[in-house]
Amino acid sequence: MKPIPTFNYGPAPVSAPLNREKYLADAWELLKPAIKIILDDEHDKSVDIPCTKIYMAVKRACFADPETVQLHIFDLIEQECEPHLASVLQSLAKQISDDPSVLLPLVYNCWLDFRRKMLFVSDLAMYLRCNEYTLWDGCQKLFHKQLSMTSQLQHQVITGILGLITDERRSGKAADNTSHFLKNLMDMFHGLSKDVFEKPFLDSTSKFYAEEAEKILQQPDISNYLKYVEGVFHAERKKCREHYFFFAGCCLQLPGVLERQLLEAHLSFLEEGFKLLMDESLIDDLGRMYRLFSRADYLLDYIDRSLRSYILAKGEGARQEGSLLELYTSIDKIWRRCFFEDELLEKTIRDCFEGMGLHVPIENCVCDSLDRVNFRIKSSGKMIKANLSNAWRGGLLEVVVASIVMPFFIDLL
Repeated sequence: MKPIPTFNYGPAPVSAPLNREKYLADAWELLKPAIKIILDDEHDKSVDIPCTKIYMAVKRACFADPETVQLHIFDLIEQECEPHLASVLQSLAKQISDDPSVLLPLVYNCWLDFRRKMLFVSDLAMYLRCNEYTLWDGCQKLFHKQLSMTSQLQHQVITGILGLITDERRSGKAADNTSHFLKNLMDMFHGLSKDVFEKPFLDSTSKFYAEEAEKILQQPDISNYLKYVEGVFHAERKKCREHYFFFAGCCLQLPGVLERQLLEAHLSFLEEGFKLLMDESLIDDLGRMYRLFSRADYLLDYIDRSLRSYILAKGEGARQEGSLLELYTSIDKIWRRCFFEDELLEKTIRDCFEGMGLHVPIENCVCDSLDRVNFRIKSSGKMIKANLSNAWRGGLLEVVVASIVMPFFIDLL
């Protein structure tokens, strides 16, 4: 057997270790003066910023250990920008005015200018991102920090924004330029603690609609009031999509605020109105009332109790007159056309009439709840019943929740 040949390549070459500190220092030496130029409005703009050179230097510095170097560059940029931002906001704080038409445009321009400059810096720094945390995220938190340190300015700005929202609600419409202006101002508070903006917003909303409901009810017209409430839910849903979309807490809590101030607070009026609508068989208004009250189970219970009281009150006279079947036929028609064949209300109707001696046939058997799981999704004023029994198998439920249920949170307004 021939011996196996051996090959001698000599000692393995050893590459020189990457000098991470040197590359970082070189990158910052280029980036720092560029940031000064970007931030300083009075700086000589004829001086060119070597964008490509800076970009490549940052890229080389991040090559060896991207996460560590990126975080370090984040810190350096924020430290460089913080004194400038503090100075700008302190200057604005000295110009505080009780007139929001004066103060808000100043803050608005300051915010847009800061965002424009920081996005330019982000471009130079390779759109730095570390674990889904971007340089812009850090700069926005820096803005929040400095704004909170000028607490009076922050309070005046929030008060002014809430005033604009109230004006829009009162007028029922908003000009395109006002909407854009308001959206950018609200974006300024995105990511802050809920106590900073969300709580004042929800408190302001609650107060406004409590007062508006009282004004509407000075002329107690059940049909007019139901149309008003339905319009409010529609308008607020639209605003959630266009203005409040970056405040998830606002969008999720807003329906509850509207339900409390527009429905729960006026239950006695609505219950009396329900009797009137039933007496006159006002199909459109009964359907509108059901859609509003079926938004939550605890609200639907009020419809259920009102319906039960109505049937029992009318049924006694109908039984004596021998017209119990006619009363049942009339209410069954309303149930089908206005209450979307709601199973809870169907059971109430059946129990009431059977209790008065009228046999009510069961047309549809209720399926085993373990085999069928029904989610009622309210959209465009209609109840859509979707059988999601297979969603509980094979992990499909997570897909359903992510792709179907979550997008409807706003639609449930």
